[in-house]
Amino acid sequence: MRKAPAAHSGLPVQGGNVVAEFGVSELWDPAVRRDPHGFYDRVRDSGGPVLQIDPAGNPFWVIAGHADVLEGLRHPAIGHEVHRHSPGSWQPALHELSEVARIEARQLINLDPPDHTRLRGLVSGGFTARAVARLEPWIGDLADRLVARARQHGRIDGIADLADPVPVNVIAELVGIPESDRPRFRAWSAAIVSASIDGPAATMEFGAYLDELAARRRAVPADDLISQLVTLEEQGDRLDRDELVALVQLLLVAGQETTVDMIVNGIRLLLTHPEQWQALRDDPSLAAAVVEETLRFRGPVEIVPPRFTFEDVEIAGGRIPAYDRVGLSLWGANRDPAVFERPHVFDIHRTDVRKHIAFGHGIHFCLGAHLARLESRIMFERIAQQLPGLRLAADPTDLDGFRLHQDGLPLEV
Repeated sequence: MRKAPAAHSGLPVQGGNVVAEFGVSELWDPAVRRDPHGFYDRVRDSGGPVLQIDPAGNPFWVIAGHADVLEGLRHPAIGHEVHRHSPGSWQPALHELSEVARIEARQLINLDPPDHTRLRGLVSGGFTARAVARLEPWIGDLADRLVARARQHGRIDGIADLADPVPVNVIAELVGIPESDRPRFRAWSAAIVSASIDGPAATMEFGAYLDELAARRRAVPADDLISQLVTLEEQGDRLDRDELVALVQLLLVAGQETTVDMIVNGIRLLLTHPEQWQALRDDPSLAAAVVEETLRFRGPVEIVPPRFTFEDVEIAGGRIPAYDRVGLSLWGANRDPAVFERPHVFDIHRTDVRKHIAFGHGIHFCLGAHLARLESRIMFERIAQQLPGLRLAADPTDLDGFRLHQDGLPLEV
């Protein structure tokens, strides 16, 4: 078994090491981006973590085996706040950071306990299975309206007309964003997720907007998450302003983008697998199975947000040095042949699908998993029942490497 090197210099390590078998930035090669699963197959077979350098020049170790990714997700010496553990690191005080940097630093996905535990606990009650189930009639009505509108047109965009509106409106309703403000919020969300040069400005505009909305909720509370969080903020020791903005921004952005991705990819996969699409039309109760297989086959998160080793860590058959970045690939884990039979086949009838970890695992398990599953299931049910003639309006081969926010999904009703 090959071992990963104990140190790196930002270049592939030579001498028969695992890293020498891979291009230094192979994961970003255009051919690999069209279908990265071959890359992750090779990572699993390599016998150790694989070093890659991202486009920004940051080295990180890719892990792609199901058992290894699970171990990394719950390993006590792998986490986010590496500056708390590295003796040579320096982190400026929060008040010395820019507003955008402060908000980024307080995002749940960038925190470890105890702050992560405290902040997640403030909002988790609104996303339990029981709390989410109460939304089903409202979500069903919204889905019915979208499908009815789609039937009036011969050609639609699967993203703008079907996948996007449900999660955008549901999470905004939960949080308390007035309907008239949702188009602005959608534009901010898209800019932040795209990591474009407009992202920081969008974060600051959203922060200013949330300050105004929070002020209105202090004066006149409503039955929404903003009102609940404002109450906690006023208690002084549980939530501050930047944490409030960071929490709401994450809920709104993550609550939309990942679910939009799930719905549009489910539609795309069904329409490029006619026998699966026919099975769902024959039995719309298979919609829940479609959700799970879409999550496994093409989940919304390829590699979890950056994590670091706090000490030398033996994992995946190799050793990752202390304070190095770790890339835990959910896509790789969910196509592991040691766990899934015929892993590269999209099959809504598979019996092993519940072993997928598309929503992560452990303390960072996706807070909105129940909501995302409900929204996606309802949309797949309605589409199968009310749009049985739905088909692609593009050559399926043109959808290789399909990525949300970069391509539309042209459909004919």
